[in-house]
Amino acid sequence: MGSLEDQFFQRQIQVPEIGFVGQKKWKDSSVLIIGLGGLGCPAALHLGLAGIGRIGLVDFDVVEVSNLHRQTLFTFEDVGKPKTEVVAKILLEHCPWLQVECFSELISESTKPELLDSWDIVLDCTDTINSKYAINDLCIKKSIPFVAASVFRTSAQFAIFSGEGKPCYRCLFPNLKEGDTLSCNIGGVLGVQTALAGTYQTSLVLQYLLDPDNTDVSSVYFMEWNPPTLFQSKIEPSVECPSCGSGKKEIHFESVRSEIDIEDFLSYQKRGNVLLVDVREKEEAESHPIVGSFLLPLSELENGITHKLGKDIMLVCICETGIRSKKALAYFPNTLEKYSLKGGRRAYIHFLKINS
Repeated sequence: MGSLEDQFFQRQIQVPEIGFVGQKKWKDSSVLIIGLGGLGCPAALHLGLAGIGRIGLVDFDVVEVSNLHRQTLFTFEDVGKPKTEVVAKILLEHCPWLQVECFSELISESTKPELLDSWDIVLDCTDTINSKYAINDLCIKKSIPFVAASVFRTSAQFAIFSGEGKPCYRCLFPNLKEGDTLSCNIGGVLGVQTALAGTYQTSLVLQYLLDPDNTDVSSVYFMEWNPPTLFQSKIEPSVECPSCGSGKKEIHFESVRSEIDIEDFLSYQKRGNVLLVDVREKEEAESHPIVGSFLLPLSELENGITHKLGKDIMLVCICETGIRSKKALAYFPNTLEKYSLKGGRRAYIHFLKINS
């Protein structure tokens, strides 16, 4: 390392467990961070400050005001800007020797495994079940370890998994579906817990890169806010796990049957018989309206409020990220051709922006 880097990392190099050898290991390592929200922001910054030599940033979203209380790398001046660009700029301001690569991509079961090529370890900082399952399966396919975390309200959990699984994320949560848990924009989240969980993810990455053979890859950690507690639980490998066990097979997500891509939606929309139904709440729709949509909140559907719809229309539900819209499909007749718009409003706006 050059003299400027030596000065920068001087106090860290003095730690006996790290030293010059450990610092060199981190400098020669590469980390791919998927998701730049409440988890990804602190993780990205601390990985750069720790001395990781190459960091990849994956996110398709732009900064919104509602992000700012927990996504600590963004300010009001960044609203509307791509998250990857903002984070990359900040990382290079802190660590000018850092190599940063940006990827504007929505992670799903259709993501090409080549995205993970050339990375030593992956951070899953996403907030949907489908993306977490997709990252799990991609990492096992590529034999790359990854660290997953999630936060709901005041509770957090995080774990590191080997690239071989046994156990893997599907062993821990085998049958979750979107809607089984609530996202931040529905259930709420305490900002400081996301910062702590993202920092713990970083800590697990640094430990693994220093000494992978002595890193526990079969535990999950749970963190509570009030009272402050952190406890560890062992994850048992599932013999029948479809990702890493004897039940291993080609994974097909529920989204294949119920979701529609934005390109297909726009193509069908030209026919003139497509109804776009916004199932977000009224306050969300007023804050971020979706042009050409009909508002019918999921809460009203759950309370039995429906509208008479023609039999010859295609119904496409849309929410913020594509979670509630899939749940809403159950409240419409099966006689209708009905879909959820993949990625929700965020992906839709991003697609329109880059193709305008």
